[in-house]
Amino acid sequence: MDLPSRARLVLLCVSIFIFLDGVSSIDIFLDWNVSSDLTIAPVGQKQLVITINGMFPGPLINCTTNDFIHVNIFNNLDEPFLMTWNGIQQRLNSWQDGVSGTNCPIQPGTNWTYAFQTKDQIGSFFYFPSTLFQKAAGGFGPIRVNNRIVINVPFDKPAEEFDVLIGDWYFYEYKA
Repeated sequence: MDLPSRARLVLLCVSIFIFLDGVSSIDIFLDWNVSSDLTIAPVGQKQLVITINGMFPGPLINCTTNDFIHVNIFNNLDEPFLMTWNGIQQRLNSWQDGVSGTNCPIQPGTNWTYAFQTKDQIGSFFYFPSTLFQKAAGGFGPIRVNNRIVINVPFDKPAEEFDVLIGDWYFYEYKA
C-alpha cells in the first residue's frame, strides 16, 4: 500500500471513529424558570429563596459524557442572574461556563440558553448562581455525569445514587 492510500485509510478510520463516538451522545433540553419564593424556611424562618421551576434545590441534570446540554433559563427575578456549572469541563469551548467576565448576566424578564457538551469526566457536580450573593439564597442543584457504556470504570456500579448539596444559610435575606 503506497503512502497516499495509507493516509486515506487512516483518515477514513479516524472519521468513522469520530462519527461513531458522536453517535453515543444525546441532546438534553431543559427550560428553567428562575424566580423567588417567600414560603420556604431553610433555617426555621421564612425567607427569600431562589427556586428553579418552583423547586429548591433545583432539578437534577442527569447526563452522560459527551451529551449536549441546553438549559434555557428565564430570569423572573428583579435582578440580573448568572448560572455556573461548577466542575463541568466543557468539550470544545468553555465560554458557556457562567462565570462573570466570560458570560453576561441574564437581565430580568429575559432568557438565555446555555449550550455545552460534557467531557469524559464522570461523577457528581453542581450548578449555582455566580453573581451578587444569590448562591446564599438557593438557585443551585445537582449535576450527575454518568459514564458511557463503552468506557469501563474500575469499580462496581453503585447500588443507589443520591446527591448531597451543602449551602450557607443566614437568618436574613441575601438582599438585606
